[in-house]
Amino acid sequence: MKKTMQSLILTGALLGGSAYSIQGVAQTQAKLHPNEAHKMAAPYENIGVPSGAYTMDKTHGYVTFSYSHFGLSNPQLRFRDIDATLVLDADVPENSQLNVVIDAASIDSGVDVFDEHLNSPDWFNTAKHGKITFKATGFTRSSAAAGTMSGDLTIMGITKPLTLDVTLLAAKLHPFTKVPAIGIEARGTLKRSDFGLGNYAPGVTDKVDLLISAEFHKDK
Repeated sequence: MKKTMQSLILTGALLGGSAYSIQGVAQTQAKLHPNEAHKMAAPYENIGVPSGAYTMDKTHGYVTFSYSHFGLSNPQLRFRDIDATLVLDADVPENSQLNVVIDAASIDSGVDVFDEHLNSPDWFNTAKHGKITFKATGFTRSSAAAGTMSGDLTIMGITKPLTLDVTLLAAKLHPFTKVPAIGIEARGTLKRSDFGLGNYAPGVTDKVDLLISAEFHKDK
């Protein structure tokens, strides 16, 4: 069973619910022994979004990354073609599953000649390794609407663990489409050398900063 969104969905969905419910959970947790408080989950009746399959809105899904270029600039790059799916179990969130697939060739630096270089064997070698994937494996809550998500990231055919600090922005009916929607933001870091992308380090920093922001809408 995959522990992907767990209490993130439970507590974050309360953002669209009542402040009374959030306060009630906090008050109850405060009465518990400190070592037991983390086991207290938000009440299921306040979820606000139903179980089922959710798909990322491709017009509102962003995976960006940055690094230092010889201390002279901090390039901001992104991927333009991202697919992500969430299968939410609202009653037992630890059973939920999150999967992300990125078209590696959709990398976008804003400079065409650099994009060609990034697609070459010197970097992502997208002719051979066309997909980047992330499969979530667990989630630990740190506050009412935030936590740490762990998962497996695969780039260039190399799989390594990745940890992301996740914030649930909202879980509610979308104001236009009127379908259940979930919005998240995630931040993390990785070492590009772990994935065979260590060229020009340390001038070009090995450490890469990640920023992800995405909306998920419930499938009809």
